Amino acid sequence: MERSIKNKMETTAQQILTAPVLTGELAEFNLVHILQLLNECNANGVLQVKKGALYGVMYFEQGQIIDAHVLTYDGEDAIYEIFLWLTGKFAFYSLTIQRPKTIKRPTEDLILTGARYDERWRKLCKLGIGSNTILKAKSDEELSRMIAEEEEGTIHLAQADQEFLHAADGTKTLGEIANQLGYNRRKLVTILSFLLTNNFLDIVSTEKGSPFNDSTQAFMPELD
Repeated sequence: MERSIKNKMETTAQQILTAPVLTGELAEFNLVHILQLLNECNANGVLQVKKGALYGVMYFEQGQIIDAHVLTYDGEDAIYEIFLWLTGKFAFYSLTIQRPKTIKRPTEDLILTGARYDERWRKLCKLGIGSNTILKAKSDEELSRMIAEEEEGTIHLAQADQEFLHAADGTKTLGEIANQLGYNRRKLVTILSFLLTNNFLDIVSTEKGSPFNDSTQAFMPELD
């Protein structure tokens, strides 16, 4: 499957600068691969991504993303938000872009960061994590013991991690914790991935179904 996608994208790479449009499904073309393709082709144009009623757009100039918008997000935040869309449709329109350059970071860096974010998000999805998931933090004694058992300095609980652990009392849903802490989705995904990977959290219960299925809602507080 991966090789088939790669071959198809390599063929598209030879045509993208002359073809009026490139379209596909996010379930078939990973967003990381799409952005890499456009970057390698030094493409100029607009990438539109749709998931149901949601609509996101990225603007390219010589293969670099110079601006992006989705929902209430702009710039880099918009790009990372679109990385959460595991399904949907995309279309790239080749045209000359004339608009302010709001994104300064090289697209290569954005892709690497987005790839890590995408990996964390997919792992959470496979665990069945959703807005109604209930999590419970290990006791303070257990946490201290687990951290002490690791090589000194390898694990550090940031303030945001500690705040999440304190809120995860085994009764609140993830959606309730998100509203309580006021963290954006990207920050929550990063915190959750770190805490679950290190077994600092126990999953008490999860939503039925999988966020990979459009019929169920993934952890998206603003959209639930």
